[in-house]
Amino acid sequence: MTEKRRYNFLIFASAFLWIIMTGSKNVYTAELVEIMQVFSVSKAETSLAMTYYFITYSTTQVIFFFTMDKINIKWYMAISIFLSGIVTVLVALVTGMWQLWWLLSLNGILQAGVWGMCLAVFNKYLPKNMHPKANTAMNVGMAVAGIISYGSSSLFVSFGRWDLPFIILGIILSLSAIIYFIAIMLCENIKRATIKAETVTAVKTENANLPFTLETKNKKALFYVVTFILSLFIHSVYYATLNWLPNLITENYGLENSVSILISVLAPLATMLGPVIAINHCEKSGNFIKVGLIYLIIATVFAFLRIFLFDVNLIVALIVIMVFLILAQALITIIFSVISYKMSSYINAGAHAGLMNAAGGYAAGLSPTIIGAIIDATSWQFSCTLICIITATITISALIILLLTNKKKHA
Repeated sequence: MTEKRRYNFLIFASAFLWIIMTGSKNVYTAELVEIMQVFSVSKAETSLAMTYYFITYSTTQVIFFFTMDKINIKWYMAISIFLSGIVTVLVALVTGMWQLWWLLSLNGILQAGVWGMCLAVFNKYLPKNMHPKANTAMNVGMAVAGIISYGSSSLFVSFGRWDLPFIILGIILSLSAIIYFIAIMLCENIKRATIKAETVTAVKTENANLPFTLETKNKKALFYVVTFILSLFIHSVYYATLNWLPNLITENYGLENSVSILISVLAPLATMLGPVIAINHCEKSGNFIKVGLIYLIIATVFAFLRIFLFDVNLIVALIVIMVFLILAQALITIIFSVISYKMSSYINAGAHAGLMNAAGGYAAGLSPTIIGAIIDATSWQFSCTLICIITATITISALIILLLTNKKKHA
């Protein structure tokens, strides 16, 4: 097998593992409405299982931020993800909500290393010119995972078998761990000299176009804090919108659960555009802050429109929500991985990506539960207003950051 084929196989194996892991995890989110009825619980109680998952998931990633350099990624990922596949299958066998809480909490620990470690492996083995390709594959993979989770959930819920997606995807997840192990082994045998020379040249060119640099410890610390907070809030508005989309359709348009889930497949399908647009845009423009600000301004406009259009007409509501989610996914791609790669000459890209994923995990665990409780206590319109306010706040923050970095660069 040639070197290029080994690199491509590593990208495939990483994306495949990420897609199946995310897809199997998101089956629970896709089936929230059905699970509420199966176990006779409220919105907040149902989403609590994913809250526990993301708390353990994100907390473990924060630990990895400090320890990633000491971990044998090849063996760790093979063992943890193989076991995660078994735990996913067990989810299908539960008889009570408390069992879901424990199993998903355990899966959060087992799956925590995937994003950051995959990016760390890319940074270690792939030539610099292949990073955009790997980055696109991983970020588009999030959308593909959504199609798998919502598509399989819609199909099996219509048959009255909410449990089958967990069994099927759990088995495939364990298989993906073996494939990933083989992919790393193949790349370990490639000589590093050529890659290192190519990378040094690419880094020098890229650093000249960065909006800021991180030469000191204080700058690095501030960078970690600011990007963590941005990741937390960008992910919050994304998951608060995406996770309750099937329920929004059911409650406001009176459709069956299986039909609402099927329509919701449009969301991850549409968001595939987000990573492609964001990565290409950031490759052409060295200033990823400016790119992100453009997306945020447009996202704020559509978040505002959603306040008044979410229950007027199904097609109009879906268009507004889809555009918002595409832009949110583009922003997630920038904060999630583009920044990590762009700043990799100053920071550990894998550790930073994992930290951004941890922020996303906390947001994914907490924001749907909070929004679910707010919807129950107030109204859908109030929840849309809150999402708009948060998006506008992020936009203002990004504008301030852009102005400060421009001022320092030209000082």
